[in-house]
Amino acid sequence: MHEDAGTYEDAGTYEDRAPESVWGGTKGPWWRRGPASAPRLWKYPREKGSPGAPLSTWAVAGTLAMARSDRVEAYGLTTGDPLWTWQPPDGEVLAHASADAPDGVGVVLHHGHADGDGGAEHVRLTGLDVGSGRVLWSREQRADALGSVDGHAREVALGGGLIVTARPGHGDEDRDGPPALRTIDARTGALLWERPVPERWGHVSVVRAHPVVVSTVGPGEGAPRRLVVVGGETEREIELPRWAREFGGDVAVVGDMLAVECLGTPTPYGEEDTGSTLNAYSVTTGVLRWSWSSTHGATLSPLAHRGHLVVLNGYGDRATVLDPADGRVVAERALPGYSYRARLAAAGDCLAVVCTAERPTHRLRVFRWK
Repeated sequence: MHEDAGTYEDAGTYEDRAPESVWGGTKGPWWRRGPASAPRLWKYPREKGSPGAPLSTWAVAGTLAMARSDRVEAYGLTTGDPLWTWQPPDGEVLAHASADAPDGVGVVLHHGHADGDGGAEHVRLTGLDVGSGRVLWSREQRADALGSVDGHAREVALGGGLIVTARPGHGDEDRDGPPALRTIDARTGALLWERPVPERWGHVSVVRAHPVVVSTVGPGEGAPRRLVVVGGETEREIELPRWAREFGGDVAVVGDMLAVECLGTPTPYGEEDTGSTLNAYSVTTGVLRWSWSSTHGATLSPLAHRGHLVVLNGYGDRATVLDPADGRVVAERALPGYSYRARLAAAGDCLAVVCTAERPTHRLRVFRWK
């Protein structure tokens, strides 16, 4: 295990070692890594009130689109110019949006119950062309086939053109069935696979749809918290450290490596600590391969980008590129400005820092890596 693999002190060199294929750059030399600030291309104007946190942000060639509860809006990736806005019909609200946009298609789930799923019998899935905003397909889906569709629930995840849902085992089992995990084709609604949830998993939340990653806790007090990478006929359990009070909302998978932020890092003196560590596990074996702790703040949000891990840390003011094989730093940039509860989206050599707090300083800041 390679502890704190990527700090400045043991990095050795201050020159970028990420290959050009990561960022798509072909002109000019790479900047030296420290101190270096990525040039900001544009930022989203300040918002009034509490417009709510984004459900997802999609970065594709030339376009950055942000899904919110009442609309999806898109901007030029490098310019910030407004490109298009899409709103769900008949005053419906968006409850979920896909974590990615494969082949440039983002998927949203919307329904007519503004206060949550309530008595919703049906929901609608819509596929949007991120470049143009054009509706490519739309279909209706029975809500009870998905479990809770409330935007705050973690029983549904969209990504990779899939819907993954953890159906709780309650009510009439002849109708609802026992607890189950199922994967559905988002566009067609076809059930790809379904498997029962083992009783030892306890409570199950869907973390990611592609690949399928779920979180399990329990049953029983003090039960271990696990992440499980699930296929149609396979599963690999990853037990998180006992000291981790919780884990970050994002996981990143690069090849055989799954990276997740574990919160509650213990100090050498055994005192309670609010810090966090990025842990990387082998999906094949479930074994911890390396850990990395930022020296620039507690929040770590990992993103898989072109075969590497890009970690947004601090208050959205620094991005670090890690080699997924061993956790060593290969590049780093300061991102001027701050974002609370920040998340990262990337396309080519552009980084979008997204504030997911209810009341942001700036919702979006977009940078070019070089």
